[in-house]
Parts: sequence; structure tokens; C-alpha cells
Amino acid sequence: MKLKYIFIALLPLVIFSCKPEMEDGFKPSSGDADFSTYVALGNSLTAGYADGALYHSAQAVSYPSIIAQGLQEVGGNDFIQPVVNSEQGVLPGKLELAVIDGNFTPVPAQDGELDPFYPPIGYAVHNLGVPGAKVAHLLAPGYGNVTNLAAGLANPYFVRFASSPDVTVIDQALSMQPTFFSLWIGNNDVLGYAASGGTGDVITPIADFATYFGGLAQYLNSSGAKGVLANIPDVTTAAFFNTVPGDALEVDITQAAMINVGIAQVESKVNEILTMAGLEEFSYNIHLSSGKNGFLIQDNEFLYRDLFNAIADTSTDSEMILFLHQAQFRQIDLAEGELLILLTPQDSLAMGMGSFFEFAPGMLLPFGIPSRYVLDKTELDLVNTATEQFNDIIKNTADQYGWAWVDINSKMDEMKDGMVYNGVSIDNEYVTGGVFSLDGIHLTPRGNAIVADLFIEAINKKYDSKISSVNVNLYPGVDLP
Repeated sequence: MKLKYIFIALLPLVIFSCKPEMEDGFKPSSGDADFSTYVALGNSLTAGYADGALYHSAQAVSYPSIIAQGLQEVGGNDFIQPVVNSEQGVLPGKLELAVIDGNFTPVPAQDGELDPFYPPIGYAVHNLGVPGAKVAHLLAPGYGNVTNLAAGLANPYFVRFASSPDVTVIDQALSMQPTFFSLWIGNNDVLGYAASGGTGDVITPIADFATYFGGLAQYLNSSGAKGVLANIPDVTTAAFFNTVPGDALEVDITQAAMINVGIAQVESKVNEILTMAGLEEFSYNIHLSSGKNGFLIQDNEFLYRDLFNAIADTSTDSEMILFLHQAQFRQIDLAEGELLILLTPQDSLAMGMGSFFEFAPGMLLPFGIPSRYVLDKTELDLVNTATEQFNDIIKNTADQYGWAWVDINSKMDEMKDGMVYNGVSIDNEYVTGGVFSLDGIHLTPRGNAIVADLFIEAINKKYDSKISSVNVNLYPGVDLP
């Protein structure tokens, strides 16, 4: 996928400071907490997943491993991760940057063999981040049982380090007898829906999320350990949802005229059908001009969907049926903030105009980018509502048990407009922003360092501890070719 929107020339990163300043007489201390055995629970963000894979060098700078380094100066012991030896990862999908035709382009990485996920590694670990896990999965028996993979009831990443086939993630965490824990979970309970444009997953119902999260909290509280919870960021602040502009359908005057004629002809034929059905005519209200325009997208919730489906169900005219389905397109609603995901095809006419059908001999008309690449207004509202309610549950749980709480959501929201963190300029831009890796969702080493620093800040505040802040300047962003 060519990324037309990434600048080719990057300004060198200017590091303003080598180490965050410490107050005079700073002396590390554990305060009111015991950090001797730290256990981290979560999903891919906790595991150190980046660039579409869980691989060795990314795992080494997971945010829990960075936190653990700070905890060692206040009594923390070794922090063991389920080490991935391969730079290719455990499952296929790792991306790397290449320069193709003068553009930064993510391509499949060629770093060697994958690490096997079976048999299990055979040693106890403190990082129990499981890529792909939702809240309920941390409570699910058999989630690490290889025989459950075919039925979709297990996760290969947990299979890789599960201490027994039927152990739950939370039970394995408690078997480590933690004195302190971190829990950052819930992203996948909404992310799968958002990343698939509302087509590939469902948002976890709020009541279920509350039950599962509350169950995790009860288990952790029973251990006597103190800990820290983090809320989940609005997934739409990630580079995955903010790299392909909705108004970047760029056409010249000839292309615009051709498409406008085609749309007018489709509109005429649709209105002919509506008139026959005794319904009012309508207009697509789409007119492209030379330059940038809003993309055309498919919309199965189109105004006349029920009519189209009813006619399609009763008609034997296959050409008309095909036409009616193809005619369900509209222009992206920029005013409502609708988003295109990073995976949106960008290799067709005029950078991702979408699929085409032959409306008339020699006339190809775009009928829109498939809906799986688009987060529309209704879907965005569902994502935002769920995120807010999930975060209320997380915050209330932290308050209930007297645990520290990290407001990751607010910090990620600040990054949208850019910010300076420890003297380093960062934002949520793809590749250049320094925070998001090449998959647009997971973090770079610098992003992990920032998250770790936010956790430490919250821990210090809650437990009156003095753990050194993280020097984010030591951690890079995206590795440029």
C-alpha cells in the first residue's frame, strides 16, 4: 500500500535533553507499595506487539519491561517475559518500511523464521500480555489449550506460555504471587469493531464488560497485591484511523466530469425505479470538482435499501438486481468526522476511488470504497459511547479498591494536535509522529516509554513512592530505511 500522505523528507529529531530533570536530593523509595514481584496483565499493548507482530526487539521494550527497570531501584526483582527470539515474530504479519517510488511504503518484513507458538516455552513469566485478548479472555479456561485453537477458543500467544492447558490468564498471574500488578485491558473489546469498519467484530456489551472487569478485580484484590489500572484510549486517536484523509479523492477536470455524468445517469435510472414503485425521487447530492473531493463509499444502510432489497427479492432481472446493489453508494460525510482506516485501498483510480462497475459500454463508475474500510457516523457514536462507559468502569474499579489509575485516554487525545513530552515533539501521525508503529495501532519504543512514564507517574502519586521517570529520549520511533 503506497502512502501518498507521508512526507518524504523528515526533519532530524532534535533532542532537547538527555535526562528528565530530577529534584534536588531525589532518592528512590517504594513508598506504600511492595514492588518485589511485579506482574503485568493485558493484551498486545502489554506484550510489546508492534509493526503487526510480536517480535524480539519490540518485546524487549514493552512498556511493562520499562516500568520494571524503574521498579528495580525500589526493590523490584527480575521481570521475565515469554521471550520471542525471532525478529520476524510468532505469527506472520510483521511490517517494515521501504522507499518505493519516492514514498515510504510498509511492506512485509523479511527477517527470517517465525518462533513456534507450540510447544509452550516451559518457564514462568511476569508479562502476561496476550495479543488479541479481550477482558473476558483473561478469565477463560482453555484459552491456552492448543486443542481449542481450531474452534477459536484459544489464543496461540497464550498457548505459547500457558503453564497448563486449562489455566486461565488471571490464575497464572496469581500463581506468580505478585506484590504489585498492572492491568491495561479493554482495547480489543471495541477495537475489533472499529478496525473492521463495524463489520468484523462486535463491541462487548457494557454489562458484560462490567462483569468481566469486576471479576478480574476481585481476583487481583484477593491476592493482596497493590496495583495500577489504565483506561483505554479512544481508538480513533490512533494513526490507523487518521492517516488516509476522507477528502483526498483527487481528480482532474476530465475525471470529475466523467464521474458526474455517470452519477447523474445512475440517479436517473434509480429514480425511474422509484417512480414505478410509487415513491418519491431523490438525489445523490454528489458533484465532484477538479482537485480534492470526499471519497465515495458503499453504504448498505442507504436511504432506499429496503426498497432495493424488496425488488431484488422478487425480481428475476439479474442485471437490475446487480445495478440496485451497486447503486447504494454515497459520499463520505466529512462534517460528521467519518474516518477511513489505514488499510483502505489506495491503488485504484485517483487514490482509492473504490470498486467499479460498467454502467454503460466503456464507462466505469466507482460505487464506493467498501464499508469495511469506513467508520461512519453511527459506528463512531457506538465506539465513542462504549469507550466512555468502559473507562468509567475502569476508573470506578480503581477507586473502589484504592489502586492507582492512569488516564491514557486523555494523553492520547492531547497527541492529536501534537505535544512536547520530555523535550521531544510527538503526535499521532503515521511514521513521523514517533508514537505509533507501522500497524498504526501499537506503539513504537518511544510510545512504550511514554506509556511507562505515565504509569510510573500514577504509581508515585498514589503510593507515595519515588520511582525515577523514564527518559523517553533513549527510545526511538519508527525505524526509517
